[in-house]
Amino acid sequence: MKRFRRFFQDIYAYDVHGLASELSFTFLLTVFPLLVVFVTLLGLVQDPKTINLVTSQVGKFLPAPIFLPIDQSVKNLTKIKSYNVIAVSIIISFFSSLTIFGTMAKALRFISRDETKISFLSSQWINFRLLMISSFLLIVYFYFTYGLVLSERFLFRTFKITFFRAYSGFFIGLVAFFLITSLFVYYYANITRFRTKLKDNLPGAYLASIFVTLVSFGFNFYLKLKNVGVNYSFAYELLSKMVVLMLFTYINSTFFIWGFVWNQILLEDKIKNKKK
Repeated sequence: MKRFRRFFQDIYAYDVHGLASELSFTFLLTVFPLLVVFVTLLGLVQDPKTINLVTSQVGKFLPAPIFLPIDQSVKNLTKIKSYNVIAVSIIISFFSSLTIFGTMAKALRFISRDETKISFLSSQWINFRLLMISSFLLIVYFYFTYGLVLSERFLFRTFKITFFRAYSGFFIGLVAFFLITSLFVYYYANITRFRTKLKDNLPGAYLASIFVTLVSFGFNFYLKLKNVGVNYSFAYELLSKMVVLMLFTYINSTFFIWGFVWNQILLEDKIKNKKK
């Protein structure tokens, strides 16, 4: 109980929800530049049909108002055939996408009381590494998801097994859970001066990933309730998708920081126990 009490005290003391607001706003500004970088890199080794096939699976996990703009952006990006356009787009998007990692580092360093002075170039180097690792993990899980889709189709066509097709959203949710956990563990362990082992950051990453996954399924359930989707569209018209995306991003940014706060509490207890 003492840990939970300290946890909520730290959330208040560090103004976690204010940090989450800043983080979610920055993410909204950089999510599409991040898409340009990821889809362009993936497009160098993979055909557009496969990219769109796997992207469509994400729609089984993300709520429709959030998924549809992303899905349309990916489809548009895969249609670009001009290498000059691709080169210019990826350069601009690359530098824009580094902003989200800078904001993330600022929030987590504040919570970990890391007051180390970091030069602009060093900061950008850290952000670059985070971007590359993120892209690598996304590509790994992309092909893992693609393998699951092919396996499901084989089982259905060969043995008429419909179980995986009927509960495809659940299995895509599991893939998303492990992807989110992998990303969060790496961020928590490497974004501050006090680098820690990946395994020591698993508790907070699991905590945050569970909440993020539940929020995704919860949003899907909520928006499918009678008249909810209609009411959103009626009230906000074209802004409805942005309103849902802003709320979704803010909630998940909050849980991301919660996970780091929980890891800090566990780390403090570990250090105290060693001193005894």
